[in-house]
Amino acid sequence: MVGTLLGILEAGLSIWASREKTKYQDRYIKLKREWYEEYNKPEDRRSDAELDRIEFDIRVLCLAVSAQIRAENTSPK
Repeated sequence: MVGTLLGILEAGLSIWASREKTKYQDRYIKLKREWYEEYNKPEDRRSDAELDRIEFDIRVLCLAVSAQIRAENTSPK
């Protein structure tokens, strides 16, 4: 599921033409790195709580990007 969310978020960010985009991209890269680092730890050192926190942050970022894109597309030109 995380791979799907990351893929959708990456695709959305790649086509979004906005000055705001870079702050979301930076956050995306940070969360993706954190998730892969935690997931690839040896099983006895991996923290499911940390993975859950990162996954939640990824979902929140998806919602934030979605809302921002929607707001820009519906605002008067």
